[in-house]
Amino acid sequence: MNKENSEMMKAWVASKYGGLEVMAFAEIEKPKITKGKMLIEIKNAALNPYDYKLRNGIAKWMSRKKFPKVYGGDFVGKVVKLQDDKSSFYEGQMVYGFANIFFGGQGSLAEYSVINPRFVRPLPEGIDPIDACASVSAGLTGLSGIQKCGNLRNKQILINGATGGIGHLVTQMSIAKGGIVTAVCSGKNAELAKKLGAASVIDYQKKNILEQKGHFDIVYDAAAKLTYTKAKGILKKQGIYCTTEEGIKPTCQALLSKVNPNTSMFLSSFRGRVQDFEELESLMISNQVKPVIYKTYSLEETGKAFELLEKGGFNGKLLIKIRD
Repeated sequence: MNKENSEMMKAWVASKYGGLEVMAFAEIEKPKITKGKMLIEIKNAALNPYDYKLRNGIAKWMSRKKFPKVYGGDFVGKVVKLQDDKSSFYEGQMVYGFANIFFGGQGSLAEYSVINPRFVRPLPEGIDPIDACASVSAGLTGLSGIQKCGNLRNKQILINGATGGIGHLVTQMSIAKGGIVTAVCSGKNAELAKKLGAASVIDYQKKNILEQKGHFDIVYDAAAKLTYTKAKGILKKQGIYCTTEEGIKPTCQALLSKVNPNTSMFLSSFRGRVQDFEELESLMISNQVKPVIYKTYSLEETGKAFELLEKGGFNGKLLIKIRD
């Protein structure tokens, strides 16, 4: 039977909220396309920390109680079917984007997914499909923070976690916009930081970055481990702190920083606006930004990828190959 006509598909699913033990490779019912959505045959998916955080149950009110549940946001694939006559997309078109796994939506760790076109983009000529897939969540999250930091030309920028999933893209974006980057990472990743274009590298295992008093115009905390309270000491007057950390505390700190005459704080968060996609695509087409792929796993091996994702200590992105 033709796979596109089959009622079943292979996927990596979670049976309930919990740890690695609740996930498994399985055959489940293929999703039915609904009004205004598109059915996409997934070629590759990329993992992000929110995948295991949601699986752990950090935001049950957003991810809902229906199981089995398929996680995975970033993808590249082919349009199989449309449910909108006025859509600018067409069947057979290669696309990439974000599968909204919030509010009961199905993710990209499956052979097929029904996705809202709002977060889907035609794959531009000049961008490798794998690179497009690897850059969605991390790239758009990083870009939103960089945009909030204003003009970066000749600014001294410290990036904490400069070789991580978000950090290695932010490092390249900052340099593309004229910033002078000091990369903070482990010693084993120092060479990668230099290849990304960092002007200098600090091995956090050997040197306390908080000794750099009043040195930086911008501190971007891609690792979400350097708090605003600590970072203020290494910022110049009217310096900017930006973080990928989420939650009530950083949100309140960002609001309170608006009345601070000396430093400002912004949150770097995924937005998925058309203009953000366009800017990210432009940076990639011009080869100013290129994701680092640390390792690629098959769909059957997704458990190993999640294990490494949660353990951390690697650079770049983890990809899941769904099909050739």
